[in-house]
Amino acid sequence: KTFDRDEIQQTLGITPTHFDKITSQLLSRCYEQMYGKDGLQLLQFLSERAAFVKHYYQEMKRQMLHLEKTGNSKQLAAFYKANINCIHYNMPIIHKDEAVLNMLADKYVKVERNSNARLLVACKQLYVQIDKLFAAAQIRNQPDEQWKKIEALGPLPNNADEELAFAYYWLRIYFWGAVEDFANAFEVTLEAIKVLKHYKSSYNQKQLLRIELKQAELLYYLSRFDESFKGFEKWIRKPVVEELPDASYYFTKYIQICLITGHAKQAGDIIYTKRILPLEHVHELMLPRDIISMAKFFLFSNEYDRAFEFIQLGFEKNPKGKYFQYEIELRHLQTAYFYLTNQKPLAVQMCNKHIKYLRSHNYGVRQSDFPYFYVLTKSMYEKSKKGKTLTAKEQAMLQRYQLGSYAVYGKLLLKMLEA
Repeated sequence: KTFDRDEIQQTLGITPTHFDKITSQLLSRCYEQMYGKDGLQLLQFLSERAAFVKHYYQEMKRQMLHLEKTGNSKQLAAFYKANINCIHYNMPIIHKDEAVLNMLADKYVKVERNSNARLLVACKQLYVQIDKLFAAAQIRNQPDEQWKKIEALGPLPNNADEELAFAYYWLRIYFWGAVEDFANAFEVTLEAIKVLKHYKSSYNQKQLLRIELKQAELLYYLSRFDESFKGFEKWIRKPVVEELPDASYYFTKYIQICLITGHAKQAGDIIYTKRILPLEHVHELMLPRDIISMAKFFLFSNEYDRAFEFIQLGFEKNPKGKYFQYEIELRHLQTAYFYLTNQKPLAVQMCNKHIKYLRSHNYGVRQSDFPYFYVLTKSMYEKSKKGKTLTAKEQAMLQRYQLGSYAVYGKLLLKMLEA
C-alpha cells in the first residue's frame, strides 16, 4: 500500500535519516528471507518486475562494489554478464539504463578471457540502442546507419557458443522488425533456428522457443493471421513459456492475434490464467504494453468502463507521450471508446486533435497510415448522419487497416462502423 512518509516520521518522532535506515534494514531482511546469500537470483527477481526496478539498480550497485573488493576475475565476469542480461532481456525499454549497461559491458570485456566477449556485449548494446530508437519512433530516420553498425560486427565466428549465436541473430531479427521489413526478419528466424539446433543445452532450447514465438509474431505482421494463431497455439500454453524473460510480451501478442482472428475466449483464458490482469490494487504496477492489451480486450468484449479505466491508466504511464508508439495506440483506443459509447461528436473532436499531433511528428497522411484511423472515424460519423457509405478511397484506407500490425485497429474500425 502507499504510505505517507512525513506522517510516519512525525508519529514516531524520527528523522528522515532514521526512517531511511529502518526501511533499508527491512528491505535487507526481505531479501535474506527470499534468496539468502544468492545475490544473482535476487537481482534476477528484481529485474523481472517493473515495480522493483529501482531496487534492482540499487542492489546491483551494492553487490558490485562488494564483489569488486573481494571477488576474482571469473566471479566478476559472471556477475557483470548476468546483470547485462538482466537489463537486456528482462526489462522493457522504459526501464533500461543504457549508461549502466555500457558500464557493465566495459567491465565485463576487461575481465572476460573469451575472445568473443566484445562481440557478445556489442550485440546486446546495439539491440538496446535500436530498441530505444524504435520506442521513440526514430528508427525510420536512420535505418542505414543502424544497419552499418550491425554489419560492422562481422560474421558469426566459427567458435561462437550458443549464447553468442542467439544474441547475434536476435539483434538482426529485431532490427528488421523495427524497420518493418517483416519478410526479412522472418527469413532471419529460419536461419537462426537452423544454426541454433546444433546446440543441445536446456538454455538453448528456451532460446529456440523464443525464436519460434517470434516467428508466430512475424506471421501476424505479415498478415498471415491464421498461421500466426496456429503458431502461437502450438507453444503459448507450455509451462516453459512462463520461464522466458519476454513471456508477458508474447502473451500480449497472442491476445492481439486472438482478437483479430475472432478467438476472444482464448484471449480471455490467457488474461485470467497468466495473471496479466492483476488485482485491482496493483494495476499501477502494470507495464504500458500490458495496459494497452487490456484496453483492447475490454473494448472488444463490450466492457467499456473497464476499457476506459485502462486507457486512462495507460496515459498516466506514458506522461507527455514519452513513447510515441504507446501514445498513438492509446489515442486510437480513446477515440474508439468515445465512438463505441455513443459519444461520437466527442470522438470526432478528438480526431482533429490527434491528426494535428501526428502531423507535428511528421506523420501526416502522405507519410504514414496512422492518420487514416481518424480520417475514417470522422468520415464514418458524417456518412452515418447522411445515410451514405464510405467512398472507394476510404474503403481502401479501411482495407489497409485490416493488414499487419494495423489489423487489431482495423477490426475496431469495423466494430465502430456497425455502432
